[in-house]
Amino acid sequence: MPLNLSLLSIVLALVLLAFNWKVNRNALYLSVLMILIATGQISHYLILHATEPFWLSFFVNIPGPLWSMIGPCLYFYVRSVLTDRLVFRKTDWLHTLPFWVNLVGTFPYLMTPFSYKIEMANMFIHNMAAAKNIRFNWLMGNEAVLLSRFAVQIGYALACLWMIAVFQRMRRQPPGKASPQDRMILHWLVAVSVFVLLVGIYHFVGVYLYYSDPSMNRNIVNIYSGLYFFGVGLTFLPSLVLVYPEILYGIPRRREATQASMSQVAAEHTGPSEHAAPTYTAAEESSDSMQKLGQNVISFLEREKPYLNKDFTIEDLADMIGVPRHHLYYCFKNVLKTRFVTLRAELRVREAQRRILMADLEQTTFYAIGLTCGFSSHTGFFRTFREVAGCSPGEFVERSRGRKGTSVGSEGASD
Repeated sequence: MPLNLSLLSIVLALVLLAFNWKVNRNALYLSVLMILIATGQISHYLILHATEPFWLSFFVNIPGPLWSMIGPCLYFYVRSVLTDRLVFRKTDWLHTLPFWVNLVGTFPYLMTPFSYKIEMANMFIHNMAAAKNIRFNWLMGNEAVLLSRFAVQIGYALACLWMIAVFQRMRRQPPGKASPQDRMILHWLVAVSVFVLLVGIYHFVGVYLYYSDPSMNRNIVNIYSGLYFFGVGLTFLPSLVLVYPEILYGIPRRREATQASMSQVAAEHTGPSEHAAPTYTAAEESSDSMQKLGQNVISFLEREKPYLNKDFTIEDLADMIGVPRHHLYYCFKNVLKTRFVTLRAELRVREAQRRILMADLEQTTFYAIGLTCGFSSHTGFFRTFREVAGCSPGEFVERSRGRKGTSVGSEGASD
């Protein structure tokens, strides 16, 4: 069961990365973190339970340098979420130092024939106590390598928890309560950091007990096994993200640059449109910056009409108003309560309706008007127009003229 849970967590982490890469690239760090922990759990399970040397030979020390990146990977993920920015600075290469040291020390073993690795795997299976004397790293002994690896993991997890605590304290300085999105993200970061911390402590204590008692054998180590707990945790974390993708939308950045960027864009374009597009408001008023972002998005779309460009996408909108795209995904889903493509279609149809009523239909066609409103095909324009307006462009004209005639007739009768 623990092996199956670890394999399932790897699959979920890959699904998480595939479906959320475009929303928020921070998912890369999270997915790699989950995969590294899962493969470490698989190695632990095989060492305790394997009866065949083939698969165990792949997990005895070969992925060791990569497992040294669990702590740094957690740090990069937490930092990128708290700063709302995916960056890798030159100084960040220092965080990869454990990987390079481990790789250099393990390199001679990596170059040994596969038959030798099979032999070492058999040693773990048949004489676990004797396996303590095998040296896989020419720089340090096995005990020092393992204890230092998990000590680094524990240190990074504690550093991340400290970073989160400092961030929370700083966020309390401005007036107003933290938004539900802020709280959700912070709780999620604490949960991930605590999980990585517990995994590190578990393995650190296990390695210490193993090397401190020469008589310890497979059965004694088995009593100490907590693989079920960590397997469930590994499966739960990526599953939680798939169920609640808002976790990946990040903490809104409160920066004046966003408002300045939008003001600058507005100054470079024309004034407000003559026909206001339909407005979308959140269910409740809140000081949440996402609520303000929703209002800004609608105001910008109404004023600048970027949707008239047939190639207009949500990525373009993010660039125009100067916010991360994952904030827009969250805003459309939870604040505006609509999809970007739905709102874009409605705005295009409203603009087409306005232009149809103003146009000389003897000199132009409905499709020509649709092209100026961002539609790229005849079929797409008429289908979308009917879906939004509930009628065809011709029927819309007839209804509009009928309403106009009725209005005029009523005024004449009253006079």
